[in-house]
Amino acid sequence: MKQFYAKIDSYNLTTYDTNTISVFLKDNTRLTLRIDETIDVNEGDVYLFTVEEIVFKERDQYLVKELKHLNDVTLPLKERESIMSDFYAFAPRDIENIKKTIDSYLEKLQDGPIRTITMKLFEAHEQNFYLYPAATRFHHAYIGGIAHHTATMLKLSDSFVKTYPFLNHELLIAGILLHDLFKTVELSNYHAPEYTTEGRLIGHISMGSEAIATAARETGFYDTEERMLLQHMVLTHHYYGNFGSPKKPNVPEALALHHIDNIDSKFAVLGEALDEVKPGEFTPPLAVIDRERFYKSKLNDK
Repeated sequence: MKQFYAKIDSYNLTTYDTNTISVFLKDNTRLTLRIDETIDVNEGDVYLFTVEEIVFKERDQYLVKELKHLNDVTLPLKERESIMSDFYAFAPRDIENIKKTIDSYLEKLQDGPIRTITMKLFEAHEQNFYLYPAATRFHHAYIGGIAHHTATMLKLSDSFVKTYPFLNHELLIAGILLHDLFKTVELSNYHAPEYTTEGRLIGHISMGSEAIATAARETGFYDTEERMLLQHMVLTHHYYGNFGSPKKPNVPEALALHHIDNIDSKFAVLGEALDEVKPGEFTPPLAVIDRERFYKSKLNDK
C-alpha cells in the first residue's frame, strides 16, 4: 500500500467496474488511478489517497483503496499549508504567522458584547477563514487571502488608533475581523471559487450583518448598542451602494474600517504588479485603481 496527496485533474467513466481519475502529485507529475465507480470526487480538490499497486491489461496501475478529502484530514495548520501550497496559489505570508497575528488581536477584545458576538461567529467559520480567498479576482485572490488581508488590516489599525485616539480599537478590531468573514459563505470553495447562489443574491455584507444579529440574540446581547455598531461596521465597509453597502459610515470606526480595507486591497494589488515589472517600467493598467498604470522607480532597485 502507498499513501500520497494528489489533486484531481479529471474523472473519466470507463466500461469496466472501475473508473479512472487523472491526478497531479506535488511535483506536478500526472498519474492515472483506478477508482470504484460508486465513489464521487471533485475535480480540482486535493485528497489523501491510499492505493494498491495492481496490473491491469498488462500495465502497472494503482487501485484506490481509500481516499479522504484534505478538509477532512486532521493536520496542524503549518502542515496543511505546506500540502496545499504544493497544489494551489497561496498567501505570500506563512499561515501560522498570520494566525498568530489574528490571535493576538482577538486577545485584545475584552469580555462583553463585542467579544462574545465576534468570537461566536469567528470560531464557527475559523477553518474556512484561513483557507478562502478574499475575492475571485483582483485583491488577495489566493488561498488564505481573507486571513492575509484581515491580518494586514489589523496591523494598520494600530496606526489609525495611535494617530486618532478617539477611535475605539476594540470596535475597529471586531469590524475588521467580521467584515469579510462571510465570504466563506459567499464563495463556493477555496481553490476555484465562484459565487454561490446565496452569494449572488444576498452577498457577504448582508449575510454578515444578519449573522451578527442572530449571534447577538443567541447570546443575549441583541438589545445593546454594541450589536448595532457591529452591524453598522459590516453594512458600511464598502461605502457605496453600487459596491454592496446599503449605508455609508456614520461612526468613526466604520469610516476607518472602510479606508483601511480600501488601502490594503489596492496596495496588495499594486505590490503584486510591481513585482512583475523592472525598475524603469510601468505596470499594466490596474482595474482596482481606476485602471491606472504605475511606474516602478529606479529607487526600488536599491
